[in-house]
Amino acid sequence: MISLLINQIENNEIVLPAIQRDFVWGEERIIKLFDSIMRGYPLGIVLLWETYLDIKYRAFEEDYQDTAQYKFKNNLDNKRLRIVLDGQQRLQSIYIALKGSLNGKELYFDVLSGSTGDDFKEVFYIFKFLKADDSNRFPHYVSIKSILESSPESLLRLRKDLINKYSLSDEESLRLEINMSRLVHSITNDPNVLKISTIDENKPQNSKDRKTESDILEAFVRINRQGISLSRSDLIFSMLKLSWNESAEELPEFIKLINDGNNLNIDVDFVIRSLFAVSNLGSKFDVDLLRKNSNIERVKENYVRTCNAVKSLVDFLKDECNILNSSILGGYLNLIPFVYYLAYTPNNLVPKSEIAKVRKAILVFGYTRPFSRYADNRIGRFIREELYPLVESKSISYPLESSEKWAKYWEGDFDFNSQLLQRNINLTLHLLQDRAGTSVKYGKNAPEIDHIFPQSILKQKGYDWNIINSYGNFWILAKTKNQNKSNKHPKEFFVDVDDVVLEKALIDRHKLDYSQFTTFVHEREERVLEKIKKSFGFIV
Repeated sequence: MISLLINQIENNEIVLPAIQRDFVWGEERIIKLFDSIMRGYPLGIVLLWETYLDIKYRAFEEDYQDTAQYKFKNNLDNKRLRIVLDGQQRLQSIYIALKGSLNGKELYFDVLSGSTGDDFKEVFYIFKFLKADDSNRFPHYVSIKSILESSPESLLRLRKDLINKYSLSDEESLRLEINMSRLVHSITNDPNVLKISTIDENKPQNSKDRKTESDILEAFVRINRQGISLSRSDLIFSMLKLSWNESAEELPEFIKLINDGNNLNIDVDFVIRSLFAVSNLGSKFDVDLLRKNSNIERVKENYVRTCNAVKSLVDFLKDECNILNSSILGGYLNLIPFVYYLAYTPNNLVPKSEIAKVRKAILVFGYTRPFSRYADNRIGRFIREELYPLVESKSISYPLESSEKWAKYWEGDFDFNSQLLQRNINLTLHLLQDRAGTSVKYGKNAPEIDHIFPQSILKQKGYDWNIINSYGNFWILAKTKNQNKSNKHPKEFFVDVDDVVLEKALIDRHKLDYSQFTTFVHEREERVLEKIKKSFGFIV
């Protein structure tokens, strides 16, 4: 019965292991779950593991917040625990609804709902998450806590109060009676709604038949391979947490720290890929690799080295490239080779002699984006053939020429010319206007890329899309200013734009005329190319 499970959760007898991912269900899924409970639909099987082992676990969250930071404990006293292997989302949802809140809101029940319809996919029993102050605006909605936690006498008084408050008809009063009784029965008396299967249940503590952590890890992997419950990085992180307790808290804290003040969007996926790469385990998310203790030890040994390399790379992107947005570089996967390189340089820093090479390589990868696709193979091959030999020979020289060679091989021949800049207009304009790509504090200042000469007017005049959408006809401006631009003649729009701003964007005010459009674009293309090549050392 659900109520017995919830009591065990409340008493910390049923807990969550560190291998479990975060709680991800939102209001809609929880509401549909309770509609299923009221309709007597089975919710499936919850799989538990009874153990006395000293493993890392956390309690269920009673008052859940999306920003919750989980606190983990160790079972140092070897007390009996029942660990949830499958069913966390359902149990956490029910616990929130019956005992706590979701982002400050409690679950309320429309006690007059439940009318059946033709479409059985629709929700019949209506629930809603509300704050206490909002509940008065929703007639017939009653907190399910007040129903389930009431004594029989209090429940009877509650029914009478609702009948009188809303002047309910006999039919409505009957519906109220049925719904409240059905809710109480479903939660406290129905053994068929939620089934429990417990591994090693009631076996003696020292029984040799009890499953080991390795057995449970294997079971967990197989369970989560059957569906789409976990992404590959989720699953690998879960496996790491089971064998490496500290990672459960250290990795989320590191990710929070590294993303402060930038839009690089470093996540678990990126860090685990980097850890695998630095540990020379390849760049593929191969779950089977972590079934070997020796590989887990390699990852643990390289954790600090990898984190230092990531931090060093973020600083380098800020100080030497002024790029703090991974999307500008075609995605963060294009940065993993640099994490590997920095993991093996002295003090995890770019040597002074290599700064120019690394800056150029970042630009080459940013424009060609070779690792944004086929990442599993390409990252591993580049590291294996170009960076690993440097580590073996203890060389600090960054292989710029090899970076260019592989970029050309994978993404087609190129030179550092206008065609290359056109391949990533976002990067070109951010470099031109010296914008790092970080978030703005005020939404109306959000940057947008826009045409200097309006594209609709140019199309009417018969210009080809290639020149209309050339980077020579784009610049970055604030969202609100872009919305006010419409199809204004560029001379009219730019009349109040400061000359310093125009000079930085290499916009020649004197050529903002449709009769000079082609000349304007081609000349600006060359000037932008020259500026970027010079600032990144491609020309002296």
